[in-house]
Amino acid sequence: MDPGSPSASAVEELSSPQIRSSSVRASTWIPYAVAASLMLVVIVEAVRIFALKAVLQATQTELALADASNAMASLRVSMFEVRDPAFQTTRIAVAWDPFQHHGIITTHNLPAPAAGYSYQLWVLDPGAQTPLNAGLIRPEKASATFEVKSLSTLNPGFAISLEPTGGSPEPTGAILFAVEPAQ
Repeated sequence: MDPGSPSASAVEELSSPQIRSSSVRASTWIPYAVAASLMLVVIVEAVRIFALKAVLQATQTELALADASNAMASLRVSMFEVRDPAFQTTRIAVAWDPFQHHGIITTHNLPAPAAGYSYQLWVLDPGAQTPLNAGLIRPEKASATFEVKSLSTLNPGFAISLEPTGGSPEPTGAILFAVEPAQ
């Protein structure tokens, strides 16, 4: 035999059933090992996704709280100036949220309007040609909410006039109470 050629026993060893069966056994567990590895990767990624979702939810909650806090910081609270001496004991305040464009008006000691009349709230936007209707005010209610979306300013003024029952599209009566627009 040639010294560089494999010996007969070596060839016999390579083709022996023991070597073939171990390579067959190795080839049958490899797909299972790959599947188990992939499953492990999927489980780890799923855990990471759930953890990221929890962090995202916590961040969204913190952001909502910060937004609410900022909204409270920007809330404008003003007392109406009495423009008619007949209402000297009446107190009216407005709390205006400039970012949500809505407010709350509270009244104290507002007498019932004369028969055939209603109190009407107006929003005074310097960019608008006429005051904007914000609804009727009922003296029997201590507070009311209102909303006006189309404004050119964050800090409008407010006025209350005495209008025919049901209100008017524009003020027709005297302005009884007012808050000037903020600068």
